[in-house]
Amino acid sequence: MIRRMLTRYYLLNKRLFKKFSFVLILCIVPLLVGGIRLLSKEESGIARVVLCLPNPEDELASQVVEQLVSDEGILRYLFCESEEEARRMVVENEADTAWIFTEDLEERLRKVASKKRIGPVVKVVERKESVSLFFSREILGGALYPAFSYAVYEEYVRSDLGLTDVTEEELRKAYERTLVEGSLFEMAYLDGGQDAEEDFNYLQAPLRGILSVWLVLCGLAACLYYMQDEEQGVFSKIPVTRRLPAAFGVCAVFLSDAVLVVLLACKLAGVFTVWHRELISCVLFACATLAFCNLIRLIGNTPERLGSSMLILTAGMLVLNPVFLDLRGFRAVKYLLPSYYYLLSIHNVKYLYGMVIYTTVMSVLCVVLFMWKSRRVKR
Repeated sequence: MIRRMLTRYYLLNKRLFKKFSFVLILCIVPLLVGGIRLLSKEESGIARVVLCLPNPEDELASQVVEQLVSDEGILRYLFCESEEEARRMVVENEADTAWIFTEDLEERLRKVASKKRIGPVVKVVERKESVSLFFSREILGGALYPAFSYAVYEEYVRSDLGLTDVTEEELRKAYERTLVEGSLFEMAYLDGGQDAEEDFNYLQAPLRGILSVWLVLCGLAACLYYMQDEEQGVFSKIPVTRRLPAAFGVCAVFLSDAVLVVLLACKLAGVFTVWHRELISCVLFACATLAFCNLIRLIGNTPERLGSSMLILTAGMLVLNPVFLDLRGFRAVKYLLPSYYYLLSIHNVKYLYGMVIYTTVMSVLCVVLFMWKSRRVKR
């Protein structure tokens, strides 16, 4: 029996690879992954920031700029020598924002600290407000905070405590003893499924979500192939009452190839976690997709209706699933989509169990609907 099943799997797979559309669907993923890898290596960012240092000899300002540039973040930094040039670059859309430092940043921070109130130390020039620019200002504030914190500390010790005889070296040593090394926060998932922190370019972040949508589309395409073969009489020797297992088997062959492509794409794109979690999640996702797509096939009843539903389902999955954004609400609708469970199962084991329950429920619905339609055909 095993040999017979493997032979049928080989023949069905061989038949699929003779279809141009099947090969085209599989080739979409390598092209997508290759394009994202090339883009991630290029200089990119969500905002272009032009840095202007009127006084290049200002040591503190140079240190802040060096820290900003050295951090591999999501901002793209440009440089100019004068404030007029920086403003021109923003006006002419050569940059999204300009950060113009004062000529003596350390002295300005001390004055701000002595006045016990926040004052401007860097001019920020923007054409319009946006979320990315708001985020960029948070990065600028984080880069300036260590110097401002020390200025407040020094002012407090010398003015409020009256310790004017303390040397700068002693003051700096006392301040550095209280500093916290490393990060105050440690990122971890609820199930502890991933020990290492994910490290990939922000362009790669939505890739797993896109692949999950692609796998569901593969399942729908497999159902279309089956319906076309059924209309052409390929399964005429199989009784109508036994064609549901045949449909599941034909679609499973397609999805088995798609699963291998998804796993390989995640590995090559740099969003892979650990083998056992990736393999289990992807196999369960394929089973859930198999049941879901066949249920849609039975409801649609014709290739035309199934093809029309693919566009609606694609748009729904891109919006409701955490592909680009994780929208709150619509929880009941999200639970109807197999890709939602898969994307959350990578770091939360309860969604693995959720996929098992989902697959069982969808399969039962497929059997019930198929039996009901078969009885109608007999009548």
